[in-house]
Amino acid sequence: MIRGELVNLRAVERADAPVIYCWFNDADLMRYWGIPDSTVSSNEIQRRIEGWLDEETRLGRPACLLVESLEGETVGLVVLSEYRPDHRSVALSLLIGERARWGQGIGGDVLRTVVDTCFASWNLHRVWLRTEAFNERAQRLYRRHGFVQEATLRDATYLDGAYHDVLVFGLLAPDDAEVPEPGQTTMGEA
Repeated sequence: MIRGELVNLRAVERADAPVIYCWFNDADLMRYWGIPDSTVSSNEIQRRIEGWLDEETRLGRPACLLVESLEGETVGLVVLSEYRPDHRSVALSLLIGERARWGQGIGGDVLRTVVDTCFASWNLHRVWLRTEAFNERAQRLYRRHGFVQEATLRDATYLDGAYHDVLVFGLLAPDDAEVPEPGQTTMGEA
């Protein structure tokens, strides 16, 4: 369990499939994750969970974290993908699935907690993410937490009958982050 100020993050479990299924089949919610109008079967959700669990075993750290309020309510999901051990880099995707929790600081606490863990505990150098250009709320969150817009992928996604730009944001570990000595292994390397 990874503790934040407002949330706890834990590795995804097979029993989490029903709530993930609901979020992934909410077209309005998925629009802000860049994949609206997609119906995801319960079998596909189970397949994804198995993939995240396999990745967790391989890396020695979670590939997907469930976000819970301090009261134990499941409120969101963090997916860590595209791990590049040679570059000590990972892509982050954040979803707060419970709309009633929007605007309460949960997203900021999740982002801060995950990024701190990536740099301090998992010895990563770079965390990056992407968002559609119309998702100004996400952009404000990322900038507020130190992410820098690194690129614009023009017309990179097709939503609601139109093409939209996708913005790429990145954050580097603080200067005082420990850099491994040559030959020293890092997160999940053997």
